[in-house]
Amino acid sequence: MSNIKYLGYLNEETKKTKKFETLDPIKTFPEEVTKIVGVADTEDDIVFLSSEGKLYPTSKRWSHEKLKAIENLPPMKSIASGDFHFIVLSNEEKPRVYGWGQNVLGQVGFDNNSNDYEVRKPTLIEPLKEKNIDQIFCGSFCSFFLNKTTNVLFGCGDTTDGCLGKQGFIEGYTYLQKLHENVANVFCGPSYHTFMTKTDGKLYGFGHNYSGNLF
Repeated sequence: MSNIKYLGYLNEETKKTKKFETLDPIKTFPEEVTKIVGVADTEDDIVFLSSEGKLYPTSKRWSHEKLKAIENLPPMKSIASGDFHFIVLSNEEKPRVYGWGQNVLGQVGFDNNSNDYEVRKPTLIEPLKEKNIDQIFCGSFCSFFLNKTTNVLFGCGDTTDGCLGKQGFIEGYTYLQKLHENVANVFCGPSYHTFMTKTDGKLYGFGHNYSGNLF
């Protein structure tokens, strides 16, 4: 697939760093992939989302074997990742949310009292089935799920330094629950702070502020 390219580290012939104008196609995607519309990565892994809604995982220790799609999943429309976990949202009339990866702090959305400290494959997050989630977001060790019709934000995971933006949590973690109302959008990535706009047009920030991250 000639429209997917990467910068690469070294030119195998010259052993010099590749320049921008020498982009080469990534040849490890199967022929049925026409376009990559999403990419998410953790400390260890990368997952590509194709325009067909399929997920193609790979290790950061790059393999030259053809990538294979994760099987037995509905088509996906978006993907997010933290330091060690992935969250994906299906492209269905009633979207479903799946998660996998490290769940030590409940960041994948599962109660780890059942020893689900690591979820090894994309698994349906049952409590969100009827929540009509429209958007997904991940911090380093937490996850957020937004219903843009009701403007309700759900979340789970790390509560240290106010990472979920809700008072009353002891330092540690919490399982999936409703966090905020009147939420219009969320802006975060693999970090310990998050920005959120509400329906009143105001911008809010919460989480790690040791270096003035939240102004």
